[in-house]
Amino acid sequence: MEGWTLIFSDSQSFSVELRKNQLDAAGIQSLLLNKRDSSYGMFGPVELWVPSPMTEQAKTALSGSGPN
Repeated sequence: MEGWTLIFSDSQSFSVELRKNQLDAAGIQSLLLNKRDSSYGMFGPVELWVPSPMTEQAKTALSGSGPN
């Protein structure tokens, strides 16, 4: 996806949703992309993407080491 950076990927959707919520709380736009197999629902990753210019800010928000 041009202009976007993959920031996190996991096979457990709840794990990705938690991180998306962290980014939302920090005011960082993000996109959740579900690449799971539609037939079985258990194979494949769920990915979290952010706009490329926001990559470092998103990493900081997810690491919990934001400015105090």
